[in-house]
Amino acid sequence: MSFSQASGKDETLFIGTMSGTSHDGIDAALIETSNAETKLLTTLFKPLPEQLREKLLNLNSPDYQGPLEEHLGLEQEFTHCVAELILELLDKSGLAATAITAAGCHGHTVRHRPQGTAGYSLQLLSGAALAVNTGIPVVCDFRSADIALGGTGAPLAPSFHHHFFARDGVDTAVVNVGGIANVTIINSDGAVTTGFDTGPGNLLLDFCASHFEQQPYDKEGAMARSGTIVPELLDQLLNHPFLKKTPPKSTGREEFNSQWLLGQCDRLSATPSLPDLLATLTELTAQTIITSIKESGFGSGEILVCGGGVHNRFLMERLTLLAGDCPLASTSTRGFDPDWIEAMGFAWLASRRWRQQPGNIPSVTGARRPAILGGLYLP
Repeated sequence: MSFSQASGKDETLFIGTMSGTSHDGIDAALIETSNAETKLLTTLFKPLPEQLREKLLNLNSPDYQGPLEEHLGLEQEFTHCVAELILELLDKSGLAATAITAAGCHGHTVRHRPQGTAGYSLQLLSGAALAVNTGIPVVCDFRSADIALGGTGAPLAPSFHHHFFARDGVDTAVVNVGGIANVTIINSDGAVTTGFDTGPGNLLLDFCASHFEQQPYDKEGAMARSGTIVPELLDQLLNHPFLKKTPPKSTGREEFNSQWLLGQCDRLSATPSLPDLLATLTELTAQTIITSIKESGFGSGEILVCGGGVHNRFLMERLTLLAGDCPLASTSTRGFDPDWIEAMGFAWLASRRWRQQPGNIPSVTGARRPAILGGLYLP
């Protein structure tokens, strides 16, 4: 019996929050959802305070060896930010906390190492504190159950991509270009055949814009457009071991980070200019996405793109060119704002947890069976 059945209420309002590998802030989305249909009602974005952002970036560093107290303190600080965002979203929506069935909150990933018998994925978030401070039941820790069943715990996007975008008679590839890019392949019969991380999305591009130009990102890919691809560097980057793996697979800052990129640049015969570096990284993202789609056996279908990368015009042009005969467009062409897909997705996954329905796809993650995802905390 689901919680909805037990309460006798028609519970359809859920909130989702997501903080991705880009470290720019937290997205929140309020949705109305049934098993058949999902509607986006209200959205809100909260930038991370700069000091907190720097602390999270430091904690995300592969060689971080700080004290346990720092990690626990950051978790409470980040949870406070999420609570503020949810309360602001309620105020914007004109709703009381009691109107919301549950909030699905991903937390901020600081480590994702699912391989082996001691695999794990760690997201900063105190579900108990968040539930108490918002007055809303909270679903979090979405990845642990899948990992316990032998899966990679990621990507989880294919389950909600399927719910949002499956269409009879059309093969569909859904690409999310966040800090890391991932793809979901949906057959024309509506079944998900595979889904996995393809490699870097915006992560390395944003690092370069920030590190060398003190800009949060390369707006519309303008600097990259003015540059020229460095073949020597592109070949080195494409030789990363992750890109040779077959699905199921997932990745993050543990493998694709500033230290790795700068190390690759140090091996070059000449130091590339910033525009050339950005052009090369854009090509890395575009090639790994489209190559992954083609190697999955995807034929002549549509490719839908969401996430922050959809606003990078130069990247979208490269994706379109490499996609060839497959039409490529933003998810907005299907009525879904590309900026809010992930936050909507975790709201939808919270609804699955609340109704005691599975949220993973074993063929995607490698888990032994479907699993109900997330721990539930009551206010």
